[in-house]
Amino acid sequence: MWQSLHTARLRGYVEGMISRLLVLFIAACLMGAARPVRAQTSVEVVVSSRAFALPGASVRLWTLPDSSRSLYATADTSGRAVIAELPAGRYRVRVESPGYAMYERNHVIAAVGVTRIVVALLEEAVELPGLTIQTDRRRVRFEESAGASVTELSQADVKMLPALGEADVLRAIEVLPGVVSTSDFSSSYNVRGGGADQNLILLDGLPIYNPFHLGGLFSVFNADMVNRTELFSGGFPAQYGGRVSSVLNVESQARGAGDGTGLDIQGGVSLLATRVAAGVDLPKALLNGTGLASGRARLSVRRSYFDQLLKPAFEFPYHLTDVQLFSEAVSSNGTRVTMTGYSGRDVLDLAGVDSFPLKVRWQWGNDVIGGTITKPVGGGRVLETRAGYTRFRTDIRFPEFGDTEFSSRIDQALLRAELSGRRSSVSWRTGASADWLSYDNLAQSGGTVFGQGNDSGWMLGTFAQQSLRTGPLLVETGLRVDAWLPKSSGALASLQPRLALKYFAGDSENVAFKLAAGRYAQFAHSLRDEELPLGIDIWVLSGDRAPVTVSDQVQGGIEAYLPKQWYAQVEGYYRLFDGVAANNPAEDPNDLRDDLLRGTGLSYGADVQVRRDGGRVRPMLAVSWLKATREFDDVGVDPNDPPKLRYAPIFDRRLDVDLVVLAMLPREWMLSFRWNVGTGLPYTRPVGSYVVYDYSVLRSRLSGPARGSDTATAVVLGERNAERYPVYHRLDAGVRRTFKKSWGTLTPSFDLLNVYDKRNVLFYFFEYDRSPATRSGVSMFPLLPTIGVEVRF
Repeated sequence: MWQSLHTARLRGYVEGMISRLLVLFIAACLMGAARPVRAQTSVEVVVSSRAFALPGASVRLWTLPDSSRSLYATADTSGRAVIAELPAGRYRVRVESPGYAMYERNHVIAAVGVTRIVVALLEEAVELPGLTIQTDRRRVRFEESAGASVTELSQADVKMLPALGEADVLRAIEVLPGVVSTSDFSSSYNVRGGGADQNLILLDGLPIYNPFHLGGLFSVFNADMVNRTELFSGGFPAQYGGRVSSVLNVESQARGAGDGTGLDIQGGVSLLATRVAAGVDLPKALLNGTGLASGRARLSVRRSYFDQLLKPAFEFPYHLTDVQLFSEAVSSNGTRVTMTGYSGRDVLDLAGVDSFPLKVRWQWGNDVIGGTITKPVGGGRVLETRAGYTRFRTDIRFPEFGDTEFSSRIDQALLRAELSGRRSSVSWRTGASADWLSYDNLAQSGGTVFGQGNDSGWMLGTFAQQSLRTGPLLVETGLRVDAWLPKSSGALASLQPRLALKYFAGDSENVAFKLAAGRYAQFAHSLRDEELPLGIDIWVLSGDRAPVTVSDQVQGGIEAYLPKQWYAQVEGYYRLFDGVAANNPAEDPNDLRDDLLRGTGLSYGADVQVRRDGGRVRPMLAVSWLKATREFDDVGVDPNDPPKLRYAPIFDRRLDVDLVVLAMLPREWMLSFRWNVGTGLPYTRPVGSYVVYDYSVLRSRLSGPARGSDTATAVVLGERNAERYPVYHRLDAGVRRTFKKSWGTLTPSFDLLNVYDKRNVLFYFFEYDRSPATRSGVSMFPLLPTIGVEVRF
């Protein structure tokens, strides 16, 4: 009772804080609207190469003739960099991007309006530190973003980390603070006490519902196609909706390993699969009449090969394939058009394996297609429109039983428009979206439906957010409104205010204190049991079967840029979850709508990150402390008046430490180390067993197992997740070297997972048919060497 009262008080405190922040939000909007605009101009630099926009390019301006003032910015995804609040006059403009010749010219900035400078960089092989531009990008975000906790990984970062067979985006983000992985066998992850299905995973702005191959062993993202990856672990702004825990944005690239012109080919062979990616300039004839000046496309294909390699010896029943296409084109006025397509399949076919008694065909996969147009519309404003379609489906069939089927599908079609701009010290973004969602789950055999659920509806959303800089204080205000209109029930709506404050200390502004609060809502849930090490997501939508999840969150901390390219951040957070969904163990088979329980959740903790962003040796330390709980009705005790059951979810890892060291040595050698240690995860321990007897109505007596047969026993479970597995720790190491040839480069790699062969426990088996009863365990990865090779033309 005290715990319930304690939670109620905390909830009241957080809701009161949200209400007060909403008042501050309205006041800040009015202050921003009433703020007088100084009579100064802006400069917009549009950066591109011969074939595509150059996001991330560094733009610097110096006043002439005395260079008394220096300003800089980083180009966005459309290649645009805007510097506002700029006095008119003569300036020296310098633009730099890795792999391109530096542009440096004098320009006159007009006294009125926006001065546009179009820069086309020429390709040039230059030696630059690997993270120089990434450092600038992080610095810009540090100065312009108040609330979001964002960590970015480049393609080079992902590929340098020790990996299972090949580089994996989802495996790479496990080293970031606040991220918990519960198993070596799954790349599924949890962020700051949220469920795995509460993470919004985007490929070029398009959602992916089940981004895993092989039941979660590795992700669908081909590292050869990835430009960069951003993880918003908390405080993400109002433009993001639909999930309550985190946002992972994976951005593709059309450039390959070469200079970005002509044909480039990149391929690799790993322990898991073979892959190839090829990029080419778009023909001028294709672009004629579209207003686009140049463009480039890149296609990747990946397939596992064990089924073909082992075919002479025996039938291997599993293979995966995926295909990804990304293209981008730009116009002379800065308009950028991108197209993304992805299709992937996992196939487990046991129908042709004679030694396996059950004939089954199981396949699952994702299909994604969409496009984005980013267009300057004058006055420093940019209009971004996006349309797309995404689908995940899984299907299990038994050829010998035509009336047996297990299938699941979820579809989402989306249309979104966002308008952003900057004027003086105020930047803003507003937008609207219309999404159509549908799901259909079915389990039937012999004409009997054991499980079924389907629904569809429209999700409408709109948002507005504003960033205002006043001296050392940066204020971000945001408001998002989502409405879900399902066919099965009435409309559901959620009002989500968000506010963030950042205060820069000192003249150098290298240290900042920040505080953020907001409300987040989610209308989709996965039925997969997260306690299983491998699994496939089965999705349902909010309505008469599933609740709406609403989360109120507060976070605050300090971040600092230190000398010699060091960065440090400490952040604490507190999260409340209402409408958490879980499988109902006491569901009525005759009621197809009681398979989910609605509960609440709580998580709080702190994250620490220390890293070095430059130099030949780049260490990173991430330390996370977390306490998470879930509370549901204990329906197995008294269905009419169930007591509350509170327990720690499987991802409640109290302490998690990641130490990563990336070293770039002479003669193109690269070394990487990752050491991870975490306190034990919770599990439910059996406390005993008993013999099961059947009651015979005809004989009016209990009857046990037949003589000579195995004894039928049942297990008595202890308190849910009250026990902990032993401490987890593992050291991984990797080495690779690039050999430069006349035709391109060759990069062999060798990774060693679990260097000292620590047998970390996956789960325990309790055997009560022995006297005394025994406990045995199943371990995660043993000492596991993997090799691979990359080829670039």
